Amino acid sequence: MQMKGKLKSDLMIMLKGFIIGSSMSVPGVSGGTMAILLGIYDKLIGSISNFLKDIKGNMIFLVKFCIGSAIGIGSLAFVISWLLEKFPMPVSFFFLGAVIGGIPALYKKTKESELKGSSVLYFILGLVIVISIGFIPVGNFEVSTGSGITHYIMLLVTGVIIALALVLPGISTSHMLLVLGMYDSMLFAIKEFNVVYIGIIGVSTLIGIFLITKPIEWTMNKFPHQTYCIIIGFVLGSTSEIFRDKILPAIPADANMRWWIASILISIVTFILGYLSIASLAKFSND
Repeated sequence: MQMKGKLKSDLMIMLKGFIIGSSMSVPGVSGGTMAILLGIYDKLIGSISNFLKDIKGNMIFLVKFCIGSAIGIGSLAFVISWLLEKFPMPVSFFFLGAVIGGIPALYKKTKESELKGSSVLYFILGLVIVISIGFIPVGNFEVSTGSGITHYIMLLVTGVIIALALVLPGISTSHMLLVLGMYDSMLFAIKEFNVVYIGIIGVSTLIGIFLITKPIEWTMNKFPHQTYCIIIGFVLGSTSEIFRDKILPAIPADANMRWWIASILISIVTFILGYLSIASLAKFSND
């Protein structure tokens, strides 16, 4: 029975990693957002920030999670991207439903039984931060250009910024790369297998993750109400990118009543499916 329970736990960790990995190509749905909604975020943060306290246990957990994520990225990410291109409204509303479906479980982590005025203020703060980041013009910073020691120092700084986007829920990593002028150069470096470039970014990102997770864990434990209310704002604020980049452009200029009725009905169905799927998975928390 104990072996069966352990196997179920292992499979659930890999399943959540699979879902997080496969959804990372969706605009507005960051890895941190999905980890929060699936109830595995706290465990991930704790495993990284306290890695040296239980190297074996944390390593085993992270390996299971990474295996699931890698399978998700390699198998379903391109399918989701294709579905978003072909059926932007239904698929986008599925993810909107998923976000809303995870909010009740997320609010429980604030350790408050009822909504308070301060809850709304912290929520608005998180909402404004993420929406503001989404409107930062891309290409204002050209970190990818230049040479010499200054260039490599900037690459190290960029890695830390990427780590911040990876760890904090609601912040799109791809958008931050575009803002830094790094998106195209990153793809080119991967294509050309530029070991030095990729290595510096990779190492600095890992350093950034280890530096960032400790303060995040501390704030979640010390100020759970304030932190999780802000995170709820982060998560909901991230959906603005879905509306801006996928839903609004998908509306034809000459859309007739038949198109509107069909689109609304299908989107309602996919929204409900997204809500129920995350609400169900959120019950199996590893925290």
